Amino acid sequence: MAGGRQAVALSPEVQRLAALPILVVLGTSRADGSLQLNPVWFEYRDGYFWLNSNSRRAWPKNVQRTQAGSLLLMDPEEAFRYAHVQGRLIEVIPDPGHEFIDRLAQRYTAKPFRELQRGEERITLKLEPVAVTGEMV
Repeated sequence: MAGGRQAVALSPEVQRLAALPILVVLGTSRADGSLQLNPVWFEYRDGYFWLNSNSRRAWPKNVQRTQAGSLLLMDPEEAFRYAHVQGRLIEVIPDPGHEFIDRLAQRYTAKPFRELQRGEERITLKLEPVAVTGEMV
């Protein structure tokens, strides 16, 4: 999906949308080629999208396998204003102390993240935008 594309900067309008605590719909490709869509929490910082997940879930495995993911951000005030960001995986960062997921939980719920389940491992995925399309680019 992301291939050898160069990184792109988000327009100020898309950056304003990414600053809101909205869910992003993350599209990934399963091993059989079918599409998987998941609502996820995110943070846009330093030109990257930062996501966090339980390492056992399918979507982070898909991102790691393909090195890519697509994010759909929808304006909560105007549903037909959206940005579709194609991202390239830059880094997977372990989150053993769950600092990053706690920060995301504060952003979305104003509370710390729930107690981790026994054996649960959290990872943070850093995605670099390589293409942006939509109705607000």
